[in-house]
Amino acid sequence: MWYLCVFFHRLLDYRKPEVESLAEHFGAFGDNQNGDFSSKNRSLEWKLPLHHHPDSPFHFVNLPSEEVARNIANRSILVKGMYELWGEGGSYEELKDSILSYPDERKLPYLDSSSTFKITVDTFGKVTSFQEQKELIQGLSYIPFMGQVKLKNPDHNFWLIETDDYGANNGLPPIVQKSIFFAREVGGADRKLIPTYQLKSRKYLGPTAMDAEMAFLMANQALATSSWSCAQYHNP
Repeated sequence: MWYLCVFFHRLLDYRKPEVESLAEHFGAFGDNQNGDFSSKNRSLEWKLPLHHHPDSPFHFVNLPSEEVARNIANRSILVKGMYELWGEGGSYEELKDSILSYPDERKLPYLDSSSTFKITVDTFGKVTSFQEQKELIQGLSYIPFMGQVKLKNPDHNFWLIETDDYGANNGLPPIVQKSIFFAREVGGADRKLIPTYQLKSRKYLGPTAMDAEMAFLMANQALATSSWSCAQYHNP
């Protein structure tokens, strides 16, 4: 299944290799019924959203299961989140049409009255005020949410993500055009150990001391297991 993979906009050359390594670590290339993820093929299938530059933080990646997508997102250093995309467009009218056309059987399990949910507005290349965020969320009233809103630890997290259409503002070439995504969060980054192990937090720095972010990134690409568990970095 295709997932929207949103990266932190940093260390661009390491983003996909880290995901590829974590995909292998979590068994994406093991024995399964889908030939695309057989042991003979050790790389993932990627594609860009329409009009996006390769340096864009937004990519689509094909993964064999939601569990694999969640595990990658929870452990990754450079992945901000993995999402099941419900709709996308260059305008809010296009977004609405896209969401309404998304299969009901995929949406309804997460709209149930017995569940709680939260919608977060996120932007890339622009700043959105609290009032604007509130209005954007209210504009999604056509989605038949039946559950209650819960801002802390809801059952389901949804994201409304908007990119700016001015290359000078978002640091990418001007071919990048405005995009709007609405998606259900499958897994999100957990970078809480980075401040704990950052160089300025250490009492002593040796000649081989390494930046914490790069150290964790290298551990991921090396498929480290036991040392990572000892650090309790991944979710149990």
